[in-house]
Amino acid sequence: MRAVCLAMLAFLLLSCSTFQSSGLPVLNGLPSAEQSLSGEIVQSCEQTFFKGQYQFVHSIVFQMADGHGATVIGVTVLDGDTLKTGLMGVEGFVFFEAIQKKDSSLEVNRALPPFDDPGFASGLMRDVRTLFQVPSDPHPSVGTFADGTSVCRYVEDKGQTTDVKINMDGSREITVYDTDHNRERSITVGPRIPVDGLLIPGNLKLKAHGMRGYSLDMTLISAEKIRKYENKKI
Repeated sequence: MRAVCLAMLAFLLLSCSTFQSSGLPVLNGLPSAEQSLSGEIVQSCEQTFFKGQYQFVHSIVFQMADGHGATVIGVTVLDGDTLKTGLMGVEGFVFFEAIQKKDSSLEVNRALPPFDDPGFASGLMRDVRTLFQVPSDPHPSVGTFADGTSVCRYVEDKGQTTDVKINMDGSREITVYDTDHNRERSITVGPRIPVDGLLIPGNLKLKAHGMRGYSLDMTLISAEKIRKYENKKI
Protein backbone atom coordinates (compact mmCIF):
# COMPACT_ATOMS: atom_id res chain seq x y z
CA MET A 1 0.00 0.00 0.00
CA ARG A 2 2.84 2.41 0.83
CA ALA A 3 4.40 1.85 -2.61
CA VAL A 4 1.04 2.49 -4.29
CA CYS A 5 0.58 5.76 -2.37
CA LEU A 6 4.08 6.96 -3.26
CA ALA A 7 3.43 6.12 -6.90
CA MET A 8 0.24 8.18 -6.74
CA LEU A 9 2.18 11.09 -5.23
CA ALA A 10 4.58 11.04 -8.17
CA PHE A 11 1.71 10.79 -10.66
CA LEU A 12 -0.21 13.72 -9.19
CA LEU A 13 2.78 16.06 -9.01
CA LEU A 14 3.62 15.51 -12.68
CA SER A 15 0.01 15.64 -13.87
CA CYS A 16 -1.89 18.70 -15.00
CA SER A 17 -4.59 19.47 -12.46
CA THR A 18 -8.05 20.76 -13.21
CA PHE A 19 -7.97 24.09 -11.43
CA GLN A 20 -10.64 25.37 -9.09
CA SER A 21 -12.14 28.44 -10.71
CA SER A 22 -12.84 31.10 -8.13
CA GLY A 23 -11.38 34.35 -9.43
CA LEU A 24 -9.23 36.84 -7.61
CA PRO A 25 -10.81 38.30 -4.47
CA VAL A 26 -11.18 42.08 -4.45
CA LEU A 27 -8.12 43.83 -3.01
CA ASN A 28 -9.15 47.08 -1.35
CA GLY A 29 -6.58 49.86 -1.23
CA LEU A 30 -5.29 51.13 2.07
CA PRO A 31 -7.02 54.23 3.46
CA SER A 32 -5.03 57.43 3.01
CA ALA A 33 -4.22 57.54 6.72
CA GLU A 34 -2.63 54.08 6.51
CA GLN A 35 -0.59 54.51 3.33
CA SER A 36 2.55 54.95 5.42
CA LEU A 37 2.12 51.37 6.67
CA SER A 38 2.52 49.91 3.18
CA GLY A 39 6.24 49.27 3.60
CA GLU A 40 5.73 47.54 6.94
CA ILE A 41 3.06 45.29 5.46
CA VAL A 42 5.33 44.28 2.57
CA GLN A 43 8.12 43.53 5.03
CA SER A 44 5.77 41.37 7.08
CA CYS A 45 4.65 39.52 3.93
CA GLU A 46 8.25 38.84 2.92
CA GLN A 47 8.96 37.42 6.37
CA THR A 48 6.61 34.60 5.38
CA PHE A 49 9.44 33.37 3.15
CA PHE A 50 13.19 32.97 3.57
CA LYS A 51 16.22 34.76 2.18
CA GLY A 52 19.72 33.54 2.85
CA GLN A 53 20.99 30.07 3.64
CA TYR A 54 18.86 27.60 5.62
CA GLN A 55 18.24 23.89 5.95
CA PHE A 56 14.81 22.58 6.96
CA VAL A 57 13.69 19.04 7.73
CA HIS A 58 9.96 18.26 7.75
CA SER A 59 7.76 15.26 8.29
CA ILE A 60 5.37 15.37 5.32
CA VAL A 61 1.99 13.68 5.36
CA PHE A 62 0.76 13.39 1.78
CA GLN A 63 -2.91 12.78 1.14
CA MET A 64 -4.76 12.22 -2.10
CA ALA A 65 -8.29 13.36 -2.80
CA ASP A 66 -9.59 9.84 -2.11
CA GLY A 67 -8.07 9.82 1.37
CA HIS A 68 -5.09 7.57 0.65
CA GLY A 69 -1.68 8.87 1.63
CA ALA A 70 1.83 8.27 2.89
CA THR A 71 4.41 9.90 5.15
CA VAL A 72 7.86 10.93 3.95
CA ILE A 73 10.71 13.09 5.26
CA GLY A 74 11.54 16.21 3.25
CA VAL A 75 14.85 18.07 3.38
CA THR A 76 15.01 21.58 1.91
CA VAL A 77 18.21 23.61 1.58
CA LEU A 78 18.02 27.28 0.59
CA ASP A 79 21.45 28.41 -0.55
CA GLY A 80 21.02 31.95 -1.83
CA ASP A 81 19.30 31.62 -5.21
CA THR A 82 19.86 27.85 -5.29
CA LEU A 83 17.18 25.48 -4.04
CA LYS A 84 17.95 21.90 -3.05
CA THR A 85 15.37 19.37 -1.98
CA GLY A 86 15.26 15.70 -1.13
CA LEU A 87 12.71 13.08 -0.10
CA MET A 88 13.37 10.01 1.99
CA GLY A 89 11.41 7.32 3.71
CA VAL A 90 10.94 7.39 7.46
CA GLU A 91 13.70 4.75 7.54
CA GLY A 92 16.15 7.30 6.10
CA PHE A 93 16.50 5.87 2.57
CA VAL A 94 16.80 8.71 0.03
CA PHE A 95 14.77 8.21 -3.13
CA PHE A 96 14.80 11.71 -4.61
CA GLU A 97 17.27 14.62 -4.66
CA ALA A 98 17.38 17.64 -6.96
CA ILE A 99 18.86 21.14 -7.27
CA GLN A 100 17.35 24.16 -9.01
CA LYS A 101 19.39 27.30 -9.64
CA LYS A 102 18.46 30.93 -10.20
CA ASP A 103 18.36 30.46 -13.98
CA SER A 104 15.68 27.75 -13.40
CA SER A 105 17.99 24.97 -14.59
CA LEU A 106 17.05 21.74 -12.83
CA GLU A 107 19.56 19.04 -11.94
CA VAL A 108 18.21 15.74 -10.64
CA ASN A 109 20.91 13.86 -8.74
CA ARG A 110 18.82 10.92 -7.55
CA ALA A 111 15.37 9.77 -8.58
CA LEU A 112 14.22 6.24 -7.91
CA PRO A 113 10.91 4.90 -9.24
CA PRO A 114 8.23 6.17 -9.06
CA PHE A 115 10.00 9.54 -8.72
CA ASP A 116 12.11 9.27 -11.88
CA ASP A 117 9.82 11.15 -14.25
CA PRO A 118 11.13 14.66 -15.09
CA GLY A 119 7.64 16.05 -14.56
CA PHE A 120 7.74 15.00 -10.92
CA ALA A 121 10.92 16.99 -10.27
CA SER A 122 9.53 20.18 -11.81
CA GLY A 123 6.21 19.78 -9.97
CA LEU A 124 7.88 19.23 -6.62
CA MET A 125 10.24 22.16 -7.09
CA ARG A 126 7.29 24.39 -7.99
CA ASP A 127 5.62 23.59 -4.69
CA VAL A 128 8.84 24.03 -2.69
CA ARG A 129 9.52 27.41 -4.30
CA THR A 130 5.97 28.53 -3.50
CA LEU A 131 6.43 27.52 0.13
CA PHE A 132 9.84 29.04 0.79
CA GLN A 133 10.80 31.71 -1.75
CA VAL A 134 9.48 35.26 -2.12
CA PRO A 135 7.60 35.79 -5.42
CA SER A 136 9.70 37.63 -7.99
CA ASP A 137 7.47 40.73 -8.21
CA PRO A 138 9.57 43.48 -6.50
CA HIS A 139 6.61 45.85 -6.10
CA PRO A 140 3.55 43.98 -4.80
CA SER A 141 0.22 45.71 -4.39
CA VAL A 142 -0.79 46.22 -0.78
CA GLY A 143 -4.33 46.36 0.55
CA THR A 144 -6.98 44.54 2.56
CA PHE A 145 -9.61 41.90 1.97
CA ALA A 146 -13.23 42.31 3.01
CA ASP A 147 -12.47 40.88 6.47
CA GLY A 148 -9.89 43.62 7.08
CA THR A 149 -6.78 41.45 6.94
CA SER A 150 -3.69 42.86 5.25
CA VAL A 151 -2.65 41.40 1.90
CA CYS A 152 0.31 41.65 -0.48
CA ARG A 153 -0.46 40.76 -4.10
CA TYR A 154 2.46 39.67 -6.28
CA VAL A 155 2.06 39.43 -10.06
CA GLU A 156 4.72 37.44 -11.91
CA ASP A 157 6.01 38.27 -15.39
CA LYS A 158 4.07 35.33 -16.87
CA GLY A 159 0.81 36.46 -15.26
CA GLN A 160 0.66 34.18 -12.22
CA THR A 161 -0.69 35.95 -9.12
CA THR A 162 0.25 35.18 -5.52
CA ASP A 163 -1.65 36.64 -2.56
CA VAL A 164 -0.02 36.64 0.88
CA LYS A 165 -2.57 37.27 3.63
CA ILE A 166 -1.47 38.16 7.18
CA ASN A 167 -3.79 36.90 9.90
CA MET A 168 -4.17 38.39 13.35
CA ASP A 169 -2.78 35.26 15.07
CA GLY A 170 0.52 35.57 13.20
CA SER A 171 -0.24 32.86 10.65
CA ARG A 172 -0.18 33.54 6.91
CA GLU A 173 -2.16 32.28 3.96
CA ILE A 174 -0.66 32.02 0.48
CA THR A 175 -2.94 31.59 -2.52
CA VAL A 176 -1.61 31.10 -6.04
CA TYR A 177 -3.70 31.81 -9.15
CA ASP A 178 -2.92 31.00 -12.77
CA THR A 179 -3.10 33.52 -15.64
CA ASP A 180 -6.89 33.01 -15.87
CA HIS A 181 -7.25 33.70 -12.13
CA ASN A 182 -8.10 30.08 -11.35
CA ARG A 183 -6.89 28.99 -7.94
CA GLU A 184 -3.97 26.55 -8.13
CA ARG A 185 -2.53 26.34 -4.62
CA SER A 186 -3.74 27.28 -1.13
CA ILE A 187 -1.17 27.30 1.66
CA THR A 188 -1.52 27.89 5.38
CA VAL A 189 1.70 28.99 7.06
CA GLY A 190 1.39 28.36 10.79
CA PRO A 191 2.56 30.81 13.47
CA ARG A 192 6.34 30.99 13.74
CA ILE A 193 8.11 29.32 16.63
CA PRO A 194 11.69 29.87 17.89
CA VAL A 195 14.10 27.21 16.66
CA ASP A 196 17.84 27.61 17.21
CA GLY A 197 17.49 31.39 17.38
CA LEU A 198 15.24 31.51 14.31
CA LEU A 199 11.51 32.13 13.95
CA ILE A 200 10.24 29.29 11.75
CA PRO A 201 6.67 28.14 10.95
CA GLY A 202 6.02 24.97 12.90
CA ASN A 203 3.55 23.75 10.29
CA LEU A 204 2.89 24.25 6.58
CA LYS A 205 -0.21 22.97 4.81
CA LEU A 206 -0.41 23.00 1.02
CA LYS A 207 -3.49 22.09 -0.97
CA ALA A 208 -3.34 21.61 -4.74
CA HIS A 209 -6.79 22.17 -6.23
CA GLY A 210 -8.48 20.15 -8.92
CA MET A 211 -9.74 16.65 -9.70
CA ARG A 212 -6.22 15.33 -9.15
CA GLY A 213 -5.69 17.52 -6.13
CA TYR A 214 -3.61 16.54 -3.15
CA SER A 215 -2.49 17.99 0.16
CA LEU A 216 0.84 18.18 1.97
CA ASP A 217 0.86 18.62 5.75
CA MET A 218 4.42 19.50 6.78
CA THR A 219 5.53 19.46 10.42
CA LEU A 220 8.91 20.99 11.23
CA ILE A 221 11.51 18.59 12.63
CA SER A 222 14.55 20.87 12.53
CA ALA A 223 15.72 24.20 11.13
CA GLU A 224 19.26 25.48 10.81
CA LYS A 225 20.80 28.66 9.45
CA ILE A 226 23.80 27.66 7.34
CA ARG A 227 27.03 29.45 7.96
CA LYS A 228 28.57 31.24 5.01
CA TYR A 229 31.33 28.74 4.30
CA GLU A 230 29.40 25.55 5.00
CA ASN A 231 28.39 23.36 2.09
CA LYS A 232 25.28 21.55 3.15
CA LYS A 233 24.45 18.29 1.41
CA ILE A 234 21.13 16.52 1.56
